Amino acid sequence: MSGAAPDHLHDPGGKVRLRLPDGVIGGAAYSSCGRYRQMLSRDWTPDGTAPRRVLFVGMNPSVASAEVSDPTCHREVMFARDWGFSFYFKGNVLDWRATSPKDLPRDPSAACSAANIPALVSMAEQSELVVLAYGKLHARYQDVVRHALQAIAATGRPLRCLGLNKDGSAKHPLYLRKDTPLMPFALPV
Repeated sequence: MSGAAPDHLHDPGGKVRLRLPDGVIGGAAYSSCGRYRQMLSRDWTPDGTAPRRVLFVGMNPSVASAEVSDPTCHREVMFARDWGFSFYFKGNVLDWRATSPKDLPRDPSAACSAANIPALVSMAEQSELVVLAYGKLHARYQDVVRHALQAIAATGRPLRCLGLNKDGSAKHPLYLRKDTPLMPFALPV
């Protein structure tokens, strides 16, 4: 299912919904049950030019849809624009829609649908750069995270992040300064 979030089927929580900036076209892809979002996009490519695409990989989707952003996606789009990109993809290591990580299913196989990693790979293959921004996840999800990161890395696209947490995970971008530099991201061993 694409386009509008099927919130009547699944409420991810969260109340902050931000209007897309003028001239930005949004897109999204969801599971038929509405619990999972595999892809979010924002396109502000000028007519007659080729898009410059970047993929941000977060923890899990929240309320952002084709029509509205959430604070994290809004912030990431600002980073992407500042870096000269004109097309933003958003994927997540887990695709269960929940604003709070405590609302993720405890079972990792329920928190990550079978469609998620193929969607991440597809978006990475279309992008110039992959920015990892998934933050600290509970240890029970580490196998899923490792599998997702390995699949993305196999595309050969450069992996970057906006800093590392003490556990080696990629920092979440929401509260980072707008001039935070990108740095190379090495896959955890």
